[in-house]
Amino acid sequence: MNESNPLRYTDAGIGAKTSMLVAGLVVAAFGGLVIYLLVSNVESLSRPFLKFLGYFLIFVSAVELLILIWVLVFIAISDWSIWGLSFDGFWREQLSAIYFIKEWLYSWFWNDLMNLFFVFLPAVVFLTLRTTITTVLGFWALAASKRQV
Repeated sequence: MNESNPLRYTDAGIGAKTSMLVAGLVVAAFGGLVIYLLVSNVESLSRPFLKFLGYFLIFVSAVELLILIWVLVFIAISDWSIWGLSFDGFWREQLSAIYFIKEWLYSWFWNDLMNLFFVFLPAVVFLTLRTTITTVLGFWALAASKRQV
């Protein structure tokens, strides 16, 4: 495994892991609330909005799938393992030209939340979850837009 990443998730102490667990619970609760509100209020959403949302999420899913394939190819040709490469490590090594965006995001968002996504979760797990959720929501929004009259 590559030892050059000083923010590997295994280096986090108990307090940091607890904070990331809280951040994960907040994300799960907030995401669940947003999905619940979308599903329960689908009749009040306009058909063009649902259609746009569906196509947008499917497009984002395709981009995420390409990034996931890129991560898997990077893992195959490097000394990283599937469970060892965090999204931060991938971004640092493969997207170093735009790494400043990640640092800028840390100035705007809760650091433990950002650590959960970029440092703690392996890149493959993070991207697989994101791709699955956005694909399912995209197809649901398209189906909901076709059901509305």
